[in-house]
Amino acid sequence: MNCNQIRVTLLFSLIAVSLLASACSSDSKKPAGSLKPVPQFTLSSLDGKTVAMKDLSNKVVVINFWATWCGPCREEIPHFNKLYSNYKGQGLEIIGISMDDGPDVVKEFARELRMEYPLVMGNDELADQFGGILGLPTTFIVDRKGNIVKKFVGLPSAEALNRIVRELVG
Repeated sequence: MNCNQIRVTLLFSLIAVSLLASACSSDSKKPAGSLKPVPQFTLSSLDGKTVAMKDLSNKVVVINFWATWCGPCREEIPHFNKLYSNYKGQGLEIIGISMDDGPDVVKEFARELRMEYPLVMGNDELADQFGGILGLPTTFIVDRKGNIVKKFVGLPSAEALNRIVRELVG
């Protein structure tokens, strides 16, 4: 390879990395025109109550896909509990969607970690409605108009979650 070929290869590599970083950035704001409505679903919570997106209109909703076997999921639960405690009275709802195989292990896990927000059992069909869940945890933040304003794949920072929720409930 001569110097010009190396420069061109490096330039294209930098452009590709830049585009990939931009697409994967979890803290980038979406332009107002690109907001996507949250999928509508109705499920039963682990305590037998109905959880329906249509009943959560005019609320800020954090939807968290997780599993009991997921280490980062376990790590984020105390942050969700604190967030729920701080903002529930200001119109925040959190829905934990477990991707485990059955509710028994989830109920025990929820008791152990003192999960204070509603928990439902998810499935592949629900995950597909959200565009596919490629990794756990995956968290969606929904504004009061029912639009997904933020998606985190992996463990989001407590600070980022708190900042976004505070802005939306404000």
